[in-house]
Amino acid sequence: MPSSSGASITIIVSAAELVLLEELDFPCSQDVLATACAIGEGFALDGSWADLDSLAGWVAGEANHARRKRQSRQAELLDGIADQLENVLAARRR
Repeated sequence: MPSSSGASITIIVSAAELVLLEELDFPCSQDVLATACAIGEGFALDGSWADLDSLAGWVAGEANHARRKRQSRQAELLDGIADQLENVLAARRR
């Protein structure tokens, strides 16, 4: 169970990862993508634990689909996003 389910959580994605998330337009991603803010070499995305947990599931599923279709670049980008989401969510579970 998340320790602060109502608190905002931030992840950083690259421009390529942000574009891909926008193209895929997952049902749960609109609120998170609306928070995109350019910082340094990427974009900060904010969301609740529940929003990011839902996004993590969609991203992981799409990464598996991309691997089956041999879309290696897309799978690589999605794996990077999924790893970051899982890491930040796991840290909040403690």
